[in-house]
Amino acid sequence: MYRFELAFTLHSTSPQPRCSATERPTSWDFPTGARSVPLIIAHRGDVSNAPENTLPAFRSACEQGADGVELDVRMTRDRQLVVFHDRGLKRITGRRGLVSNITLDEMRGLDVGSWFSPEFRGEQAPTLDEVFDLLPHDYLINVEMKVVIDNMRLIAHRVAEVIRRHERLGSTLAASFNPISLWELRKVEPRIMRAYIWSHRHPPPIRSRCFSPLVKAHWYDPANGSYNNGLMRSIRARGVRTLAWDVDFGCDLSQMAAARLDATVTDDLQPLLTQRRELTVQPQ
Repeated sequence: MYRFELAFTLHSTSPQPRCSATERPTSWDFPTGARSVPLIIAHRGDVSNAPENTLPAFRSACEQGADGVELDVRMTRDRQLVVFHDRGLKRITGRRGLVSNITLDEMRGLDVGSWFSPEFRGEQAPTLDEVFDLLPHDYLINVEMKVVIDNMRLIAHRVAEVIRRHERLGSTLAASFNPISLWELRKVEPRIMRAYIWSHRHPPPIRSRCFSPLVKAHWYDPANGSYNNGLMRSIRARGVRTLAWDVDFGCDLSQMAAARLDATVTDDLQPLLTQRRELTVQPQ
């Protein structure tokens, strides 16, 4: 189905999408290496068919069969959570400025869909509450906390509040590059599973393993090409699950399955879903 054919469907006002993943997992808590095929997580939603980090993108990912979605949250000037990736507004909205310098109401007045396609003109950046309201209660959601220096602790409190309010402790994974935010989340609500996004691009103090005892991550997410077999062995030896990018495996799901990868995140959802159907088809 092409983008323009999907536009009307994705703007549907039905309360919840009909998620099509078979035997859909409902928790991020399972033994590392236990899955025959890794979870397929749609990065910022189904970004091939809808603008990133919007309700239509999350709806489409669920309906297409993704096991879960990844999204980004930032704090506005009035300390509210909004689903948006960039620190600046320009790439998505065409407006100059920073998310942290405007209120949620101002943010909601910006168009986050036209950059992608005219069919999505007027699309608003959703709140985390709205995403939780849209998707099934047990649908897997990976919430990346985008942190600036003055909110690295507060954002953990805000995210924990929303997760608790929606009773999504098992189906939500909270992730961040910032170990201080994850440490704060661990103190505020230890029942929420935590993912430490690790990158070789980090300055040495941040990528140091000295933070691991503080964070006590349940998942590791090697980003920016940081994945390698040695890192995988080290992570698995500690009983920690791994969420890796599909491009680190040449977008080949059979390679990911052979490595006993726990989950993969992708910008190109349909090819991985097709590969999964081919891998799991039973001989007649």
